[in-house]
Amino acid sequence: MNDRGIVRIAVDAMGGDGAPDVVVEAVDQVLLEQAQVDLILVGPETRLKALRRSSWGDRVSILHADRALSADTSVAAAIRRGQDSSLWGAIGEVEADRADAIVSGGNTGALMALARQKLGMLAGVERPALLAALPTTDRAVWMLDLGANINVDAPRLFEFAQLGSVAFQVLESRQPRIGLLNIGSEPGKGPDVLRQAADMIASDQSLNYTGFVEADQVFSGHVDLVVCDGFAGNVLLKSAEGAVRLLFSTLKAGFSGSLSGLVAKKKLRRLHDSLDPARHNGAPMLGVRGTVIKSHGSACARGMARAIRLAEVEVRQDLITRLDQQLWTSN
Repeated sequence: MNDRGIVRIAVDAMGGDGAPDVVVEAVDQVLLEQAQVDLILVGPETRLKALRRSSWGDRVSILHADRALSADTSVAAAIRRGQDSSLWGAIGEVEADRADAIVSGGNTGALMALARQKLGMLAGVERPALLAALPTTDRAVWMLDLGANINVDAPRLFEFAQLGSVAFQVLESRQPRIGLLNIGSEPGKGPDVLRQAADMIASDQSLNYTGFVEADQVFSGHVDLVVCDGFAGNVLLKSAEGAVRLLFSTLKAGFSGSLSGLVAKKKLRRLHDSLDPARHNGAPMLGVRGTVIKSHGSACARGMARAIRLAEVEVRQDLITRLDQQLWTSN
C-alpha cells in the first residue's frame, strides 16, 4: 500500500474457467466500488488490450505473460516451466513489491507451490492452508483447509486453528468459536489424528475451542471456524455449493409462472443473495509471506470481484504481520 493509501493488486487474468472475460467484468465492478484500489492484469498483452475499457484510465495496468497454466499442470511442471505464465507473473509482482496482493482463479496446486517458493512461508508454518467462507442464512462460517493439504497430521491441524483464528479476527472483528470437523461430536469419536489435534487445540488458551463438530452442524451457527484436512474441507464446500444450486433451481421450477411465485419473489431473492456462493468467493492462502487469494475456478464476475475486495481487506488490516506475530508468540 503506497503513501496515498492505494492498494495495488495483481490479478492472474487467465486463471479460471471464464478468463479473461470474467476478470474484465470483475475489474469494472471493483473500480466502480473501490476507489482506493489499482489493478495489474497479467496475461497476453494483445488480448487484454483488446478488452480494455477506456473508463479504467490509469488505475489498471497490463503486464504481458504468454500463457495460462492449465488446470492439470503438475506442481513440478509449474515450477520448472511456468516462468512465462500469467500466474508466475502475478506472483512475481508481489515478490518484487510492485503489488500488495495477488488474486487467481487458476490451478490451486500451482498457486500454492509458486507462492510458497517465490514469497516464502511465515516462521514455523510448514504448509499453506486455504480459508474460505461457507454461505449460510445468518453469518458466514469460515473453514480451513479447503484443498491445499490432503493428508495432514495433528500439528498441522493445530497450526490451521491458529492461522484461522487470527484471520477470522481480522476479517470478522471478533474471536471465533472453533470446531474440529469429525464424524461425531463425542470426544472419543474419529481417528487418532483428530483426537490428538483436539488435545493440542484445547491446550492453547488463546483459542476458543468448542470441540468436535459434525458436517450438519457447520451450517447451524454452532461454530464460527471449522478446522479440517483439505480433502474433507473441499468435499464439504463443493457439496454445500451444489446443494444451494439444487435448492434454487428446484424453487425456480416450482414457482415458475405461479401467483405464489410472484408473491415470494422478493423473499426468495433475498435468500438467494445470502446463500449465493459468489458472495463468499475468495480463499486466503494462510501461512504464505504475502497476501494470496484463491478465487473459485468457476466464479462469475461478481465472485471474482469479491475475491479482489477480500485481498484489499487483508492488505489494509495487515493480516500477514498479525499472523506472523501470533505464530511467533505461540511458538
